[in-house]
Amino acid sequence: MKAVIMAGGEGTRLRPLSLGRPKPMTPLLGRPVMEHIINLLKSHGITDICVTLCYKPQGVMDYFGGGEQLGVRLTWFIEDEPLGTAGSVKNCMSHIGGEDFLVISGDCVCDLDLTALARFHRERGAQATLGLYRHPSPLEYGLVLTDGQGRIERFVEKPGWGQVFTDQINTGVYLLSPSAMDRVPQDTAWDFGKDLFPALLQEGAPLYGLPLEGYWRDMGDCKAYLDCACDALSGKVKLDMGLPKRSAGVWSARPLPQGLNLVPPCWIGEGVSLGAGCLIGPHTVLERGVQVGERAMVQRSVLLENAAAHARATLYGAVLCPSAAAREGAVLNEGAVLGENALAEEGSTLLERVRLWPGQTAPAGCRLARSVTSGSQKGVLRFGDGGVIRGVLGEDMGPEALLTLGSILGAEGLVGVGCSPTPGAGMLVRAAAAGAAAAGADALAHSLTSPVQGAGAAQQLQLPVFLFVEECENTVYLHFFGPDGLPLGRARERKLEHALLQGEVRRTRGDQVGRVRQSEFTPEVWARRTAERARLRRPALRRLTAAVGDATPEDRCLRAALSALGCKLEPAWRPGIPAFHASRGGFTLTAQDERGAVVDPGQLLAVLTLIEMENGAGKAAVPAGASAAVELVAAGYGGTVLRLDRDGDQARALYAAQPWLRQAPSAAVRLCSRMAVSGQSLEALVSKTPRFSAWKREVPLTADRGQVMQALAREQARQPSGEGLRLRTGSGWVYLTPLARRSALRIVAEGPDLELAAELCDFYAGRAAEIDRAVSEHCAQEENSGE
Repeated sequence: MKAVIMAGGEGTRLRPLSLGRPKPMTPLLGRPVMEHIINLLKSHGITDICVTLCYKPQGVMDYFGGGEQLGVRLTWFIEDEPLGTAGSVKNCMSHIGGEDFLVISGDCVCDLDLTALARFHRERGAQATLGLYRHPSPLEYGLVLTDGQGRIERFVEKPGWGQVFTDQINTGVYLLSPSAMDRVPQDTAWDFGKDLFPALLQEGAPLYGLPLEGYWRDMGDCKAYLDCACDALSGKVKLDMGLPKRSAGVWSARPLPQGLNLVPPCWIGEGVSLGAGCLIGPHTVLERGVQVGERAMVQRSVLLENAAAHARATLYGAVLCPSAAAREGAVLNEGAVLGENALAEEGSTLLERVRLWPGQTAPAGCRLARSVTSGSQKGVLRFGDGGVIRGVLGEDMGPEALLTLGSILGAEGLVGVGCSPTPGAGMLVRAAAAGAAAAGADALAHSLTSPVQGAGAAQQLQLPVFLFVEECENTVYLHFFGPDGLPLGRARERKLEHALLQGEVRRTRGDQVGRVRQSEFTPEVWARRTAERARLRRPALRRLTAAVGDATPEDRCLRAALSALGCKLEPAWRPGIPAFHASRGGFTLTAQDERGAVVDPGQLLAVLTLIEMENGAGKAAVPAGASAAVELVAAGYGGTVLRLDRDGDQARALYAAQPWLRQAPSAAVRLCSRMAVSGQSLEALVSKTPRFSAWKREVPLTADRGQVMQALAREQARQPSGEGLRLRTGSGWVYLTPLARRSALRIVAEGPDLELAAELCDFYAGRAAEIDRAVSEHCAQEENSGE
């Protein structure tokens, strides 16, 4: 059996412990918590493991590598944008294949009986089996009600005491069949608890739950983290302690001298220094390089690498992050946390649950009753794939950074701004507008709610630049659009990055300060113009009925545009009507046809290309990595497909003129307009396009990305065009492109069936890895010879 570890979490509630690192890399007993999960899987005979990553993936991959040192095989799957729990696992299906598999979170602490879960799943013939846990405080979790055979009857999210009919909670440990995953759309945000399992329950599919023996805890916040460490020391959860057991309840890297005031259980790592007369324990973890001064007392606390509790410091129920220090006489009470390099100075007192963010200081002698955080920590903002800058609110994304950014944009003239309807995004966009005004430019503020509307405003109003600030669960995405409604382009992005790096802030005289003006380009105007531009110029035969939800800003934009077209809208799909869903800022469209079959974005692009050719356009412009199906569609009409980057300015100009090929609302309007004027169903339109199956993989690189791409190009006797290398191999296609935000190569293979696509993807992934190793070895040899 194979397994998938979901390890994409940021751990926002775990801050400041998790700041700067992915949540699965949080240290527990000298190793990342995810390593304990890998050991659990290995103990149940599972050694072929996929890992899904999103936040700071490179650090995770660098630590674990291919898994050889742990006796397992790790395959990495990385999301550019969060896809939800089910969406991230969907990306792994190319590796999973046709067998049932296990899913587990990479940041929980548990020793559950996974073998019993797999056996129960097989015996019941289930499509999905949820690992359940009987929790004494179930109000914090979603409840799962089952019948006498374990079949799930009901889910209760966020229950009140009046709804606590069971103490069974969902652990996030699942046994799944590929048929269950068939319901999850590719490259679309989809969640197990919110989307997939309720759908299976409604359909009457075999959905089961099994209460498991053992220990389970969600390491959700600093209190839970400390509880996990204490439970491990007490033996409540069976983990590999990683150190020799020197005496009852004491694990230590080195033999301990006589006379220490040590109260078990305790865990003492390599290079720990213990001062005379100090008291350690019970329930205390001192990791590598920790210093405890004379007569200090450390109880029920965790001190991470190189942290220090100086002479006569008192710690009870505290967590010290790497290189943090409590100086002489400092007192840290229950729940106090010092972030990395934080300092509690001499005689300071931190009351219950007070936290210092990294690098912050509690002054000498103070009595601190509230946490101290840094508004924005300095970092370099860089564009990632898709022309978007991504950061974390309160870490590398704060008002100071946006003030500088606004000033740089304002140097070019009028700046359009908009943001998600969240307090954080609003604060950031106001800072950017202030920066633009300080540079002497006017800022045109828009009451838009989704990035796709910002792209429309930039194009309709011919703004030099439009900045849209999107916030999603504390992650901030900065979208930039030029007057053509497209992302800025790499040359302009590099210029902006350089200005940010140099801190090129422009300030003007008081009589030249710009104004912040409110735009009249409202969401209603945007919806009306979007529908008018994208609809076909022929009379409709019928008023189309479609389903679109309203849970996200993207879907609300979709509803507004289709309403402006004149469609009758329903909130949920039912047999006989199509349904549409927008994601990724409104630039990705997914659909369900009249029979409920999911139509992915690639197939929809082929349908939209078909409509373009049938209307006599003769040309269509698509992204560099678009499916080969679009070329086949165009060829059937004697048409031409231009690809961005490969075909230069001509492709970019045509792409700007065809918003229905790049924006979900315009695409939905175009599709519904076509169905209304022709009387055809979405299912019928899809049937007129060729079907290609696609597999995707990412290969982490240690060598320079450019050198690896050049070597692949030489091997294939091709030159990279635009963003990557596109190869025709028999009846299939392979597209290889280096990623902007990390050292990795994305491989997308297409073929007439899944088997061929998977074979092509695996072959080129293996070849890329071999070339990467060869290039790295060559570079190392050159360095050695130079010495």
